[in-house]
Amino acid sequence: MIDRGESASGSATADLKQKVSEDIRSVSDFASREVASASDKANDAATDQKNILAEKLGVVAHALEKVATELDSGDNRDVSKVTRNLGTSLRSASDSIQDRSLSEIAGMAEDFGRKQPLAFLSIAAIAGLAASRFLTSSAPKSGRSQSHGTAASRQLSPSGGPSTSVAPTGLTAAEDRAHD
Repeated sequence: MIDRGESASGSATADLKQKVSEDIRSVSDFASREVASASDKANDAATDQKNILAEKLGVVAHALEKVATELDSGDNRDVSKVTRNLGTSLRSASDSIQDRSLSEIAGMAEDFGRKQPLAFLSIAAIAGLAASRFLTSSAPKSGRSQSHGTAASRQLSPSGGPSTSVAPTGLTAAEDRAHD
């Protein structure tokens, strides 16, 4: 009788191990599909942003070329030449970004960093400064009062109606009420 019980529990254990193994395989397959899906979505979003950047660079290049044409008609031929060169360079960069994959662009950045480390670090520092300036300028302002010195505050008078009093700097609301 003991043999049958051990054999039944051994069979149940084997079935349980098989089910756990199948569940683990199923979870692993699901996770792999979800990671691949998320990776594809992130790659698509990055590619879209890359294309938007390329379009914006093209617009700036066109504007610089237009400015260069206008400067040609005046006495600013030297400035016109520099502006035209900048526009041409931006147009070239825009076309290069548009025609390449993200991995190729990353490879180009790595190569540039190896060949011109000082220029690469300078560009990175300037980009970081620009990003920090942009982020700090677009940060929401705090709700604190901007006034300093004496502050006019509206309070209820003992009769229940509004009254206006001027509180010197440094007094709390309770101290201000005590002065009324």
